Amino acid sequence: MTMTMRLSGKRSAATTKPRSHTSLVGRAGRAVLWVWIVASLVPLLFIVVTAFKPENIAKSIPPRWLFHPTLGNFKHVLVGGGGLSQGFDELLTHSLIVTAASTILSVAVSVPAAYAMSLKGFRPRKALSSWVLSTYMFPPIVAVIPVFIFAGNLNLIDTYWVLIVPYAAFNLPISVWILRAAILQIPYEVQESAMVDGANRWVILRRIVGPLLGPTIATAAILSAILSWNEYLFALSLTRTAAKTAPVGEQEFTGMFGTQWGSLTAGAAVIIAPILIMTLVLRRRIVSGLTLGAVK
Repeated sequence: MTMTMRLSGKRSAATTKPRSHTSLVGRAGRAVLWVWIVASLVPLLFIVVTAFKPENIAKSIPPRWLFHPTLGNFKHVLVGGGGLSQGFDELLTHSLIVTAASTILSVAVSVPAAYAMSLKGFRPRKALSSWVLSTYMFPPIVAVIPVFIFAGNLNLIDTYWVLIVPYAAFNLPISVWILRAAILQIPYEVQESAMVDGANRWVILRRIVGPLLGPTIATAAILSAILSWNEYLFALSLTRTAAKTAPVGEQEFTGMFGTQWGSLTAGAAVIIAPILIMTLVLRRRIVSGLTLGAVK
């Protein structure tokens, strides 16, 4: 009896050490993660704080943290004037139109494309899927000059379409792969049962596969919207005033006489705010769409 109690005590002590060691590692990992999160939020905090500083205080070195906040920078950014060619109210409207149209176009094309690449009867689906993913590594800067020449021949420079189509094209690979991975997790027997009942591929896609892809379609749309909203290179090269987006308008706060730090950070805050709010509100849907099928 005594020997049994001693053995059980030794076993419990032996099992306690690994658990305490695992708990210590988990706490250290969480601490490192929180430090990394706080460090990542410092630039965002600096942008927001500087946006409320008067222009003379925004330029002070070292930075001053005690000041009377003002909304003058946001008024200058949104309304325009004072050397600013266009107000951000107009630029944000352009960005919203281009982002919404390119996102809709990207999702409308990627859903049937992903469905086709998931069909068992489609033999080149694996090779085509790999090729689609490889196009995501294609640097956009290589396509600027050909797109500029092509758009110039079609008189599309400084129009919405000169941004909508390239944005949708560059967002297609990631959207197709996210949707294809989700479709592959849907049991193929469901589609076969529908075909036995007389449904064709389009009916299956519209009434069976489409509703099941709701969270994943939302994830692909959100990622496409974020990439389109933040794009700078094509908007700078292919637009002038009629379709210029908000990220391009940021460059007007830096000139030969210096940088208007208050207006620059206010413009950055106005650009970041919609994406940040959308991500916080829809974060669960983004995670559910990205992790669909990851755990069986």
